[in-house]
Amino acid sequence: MCICSYACAIITGEYSPGKPSSPRIMSITGQSVSLEWTAPESDAYIFRYVVICGSPVTPRALYSREIVYRTTHCTLTNMLSSGKTYQFAVAAINDAGRGEFSDFSSSFTFPGKSGKGIEMC
Repeated sequence: MCICSYACAIITGEYSPGKPSSPRIMSITGQSVSLEWTAPESDAYIFRYVVICGSPVTPRALYSREIVYRTTHCTLTNMLSSGKTYQFAVAAINDAGRGEFSDFSSSFTFPGKSGKGIEMC
């Protein structure tokens, strides 16, 4: 494909975005966890992200949340249960659709309200 065709395809939204970095857990407080990730190398025309939360023992997402325009961080509140182990992944979305999900974050066991007993795997 020539460069002009590739550029036109990006502008017209024919290509879904690339794969973001794996989310990093930035902080865990009370009933919330803050995540941060890096946009895909080709991040033109991304207008939102979707974050999924899963359990290392099940292959499917427990829930997902869409994040506002081009923000590469989020805080999830009141969605996690004390003593349960979680992992997170993120995908970018543009007019062509959703790109590939990132690798899952490190798993961790959510401590709950006390903030004690955080276990990172």
